[in-house]
Amino acid sequence: MKNTFKLCLLSLLSILAFTLSAESRDIYVRLADRPSSAALTSEGAMTLVDAAGKSHGLGKSAVLKPSGVSVVVGKHKYPLPAYISSSKLLGFNGRKYRGKLFLTKEFVLINVVDVEDYVRGVLPAEASSSWPKEYLKVQAIISRTYGLLQSLNRSARGYDVGDTSSNQVYKGAGVETSATNQAIKETEGEVLAYKDALAFTPFHSDSGGHTATNAHVWGKDVPYLKGVKEPVAYQSPNTSWTAKIPASQVQAALSKIGSNVGRVKEVRVAESDAGGRAINLTFVGSSGSSSVKSSIFRTAIGPNLLKSTMLTTGVPMAEAFEDKTPQPPAKTEAKEPEWSSNVSGVSGGGASFKTSVANALMSGNEEARLMQMTSDGVFTSAELMDMLINPDKRKDYLNVGIQRGSEAKKAPPPAPLPKSLPGAPMPALRPTEPIREENGFFVFRGRGWGHGVGLSQWGAQALAQKGWAAERILEHYYPGTTVKRFK
Repeated sequence: MKNTFKLCLLSLLSILAFTLSAESRDIYVRLADRPSSAALTSEGAMTLVDAAGKSHGLGKSAVLKPSGVSVVVGKHKYPLPAYISSSKLLGFNGRKYRGKLFLTKEFVLINVVDVEDYVRGVLPAEASSSWPKEYLKVQAIISRTYGLLQSLNRSARGYDVGDTSSNQVYKGAGVETSATNQAIKETEGEVLAYKDALAFTPFHSDSGGHTATNAHVWGKDVPYLKGVKEPVAYQSPNTSWTAKIPASQVQAALSKIGSNVGRVKEVRVAESDAGGRAINLTFVGSSGSSSVKSSIFRTAIGPNLLKSTMLTTGVPMAEAFEDKTPQPPAKTEAKEPEWSSNVSGVSGGGASFKTSVANALMSGNEEARLMQMTSDGVFTSAELMDMLINPDKRKDYLNVGIQRGSEAKKAPPPAPLPKSLPGAPMPALRPTEPIREENGFFVFRGRGWGHGVGLSQWGAQALAQKGWAAERILEHYYPGTTVKRFK
């Protein structure tokens, strides 16, 4: 059970070596996990091919129900696994899909789709077709790279990615636009590489002025995931935000991660990075104090509540944060290099914290429940990484998952790009300026949204609007990487 769980996390985090072939590659996208039934439609006649290789006509609509390791369609029963195809788009749960649908023995419904068609269903869900073309090309490249990385260990769970923000939001063929499809066509087969290997390409909504270093968030020093300053000023829906959090909720979050300090009185930034982002927080309470990695606390309190670890004083900066350093001329388009790639992922090196269940063993039922939560998309990529490199924290995450329920949390899509990019960020919170309890609440102020690692979507949009080419934007956020073609 433990090995299976580890493989599940490994596949989610894409940490296995893999040589890209010159052939097109399918992505297996989980659409539904063990539904009581699946109603499928198509404008063309559908065909089901069962585990015995026999073909069965389904017509233009059919309701499929599980029965042991078989599927029941009307009065007929067919052995699983099975593939469903049509000459037209396939419909499920109000969405249209290219490719085929695949039903596993466990009755998990999966969309098997070519990587380019997969990106066609991701790009409009992660960006707006009105955003600059060079930004759309950037998002297409990193989304394609991410999808390929996630396909490395399919056998561990039978699919590569989910369709929620736990991986990348994927909405199938129904959301495609001419602008996003054109960006995908112009970057067809292009991926981001570090040396001769696929790069790990995390992205987030808004860095708040400076991206985060991977080692400070996920515990591994990755050469191309160092924090970088945003070169130009911009505004987003989260240029600044305020979170008024009950003291009891802060205390409960600390308890989840084994850092009980009694009644919390104040929060201090114990350590920050070069960009002003909090790395560690110190919580002072009635029974002592405890330092916690800020990204871990953000996960425990809720990443949609504490939107980032770029905490601010609430007093505007006197100086603008636009970098006055002369920028190098934009690069001309490079010719496609011939290459063969081995994937290098992110692994190991997680930071530790106090926990009441250190090195605790989990029962088989607990492991199974945690695996189910993982499959349901309850946990973020950062949490999955933390579980993978720190197995003793799984009981803590089990409790977190139970409190959240079994539904994955979806972040709303970014708002449209504003016509102008005015404003300057709030200064980072300094260690000498604690956040104190006021009337039973802690008021956190900050800027940006997301873990901060890799590409900032709003920052990249601003650069595209300033005329930066896609490759130049990628080189800024993932320094040392290059765009290469995998087929």
